[in-house]
Amino acid sequence: MQSAGCDRIFFGIESGNDEILTLMRKKITVGMARQAVEEAHDAGLKVGAFFILCYPGETTDTVLDTVRFATSLPLDYLSFTMPYPLPGTTLYERVKDRITKELNPPEGFIFDHTCTFDADFSETKMKFGILKGQIQFEMRKRFGKRAFFAVRPFELLTNVVFKLMR
Repeated sequence: MQSAGCDRIFFGIESGNDEILTLMRKKITVGMARQAVEEAHDAGLKVGAFFILCYPGETTDTVLDTVRFATSLPLDYLSFTMPYPLPGTTLYERVKDRITKELNPPEGFIFDHTCTFDADFSETKMKFGILKGQIQFEMRKRFGKRAFFAVRPFELLTNVVFKLMR
């Protein structure tokens, strides 16, 4: 791919938990996702990944699995979003009776994200999870090998806060 001019690749991994990947019908595992990202990174490509937090059927622990997994990957770009049920998707069919708002896609800022259905998590908790993940990612990126000393206390503290939220 690189010899053909490709300089970056983006993966729609969506979750860092195998049970949730099965629920999403992704037909991949966390191990497969890690291997793909690492191989692309090792080949010299810029690598990005997309993840959904608070998918229907998730628990607080599976969401934290996703944040931990996503921020552990050698990524140049990382995006977290809340689930958006688009017509024609499996997610839409699962929650169509719970839709409360029309979709206005976010333009990038955490505060642009809006929950459009009666979800298992509060919109505040979803936004906190997105913010937590983005901060952990940026800290790992900026501190490199020393990241553990900054990220680990932040991760532990925000995990407790996340677990206490509805």
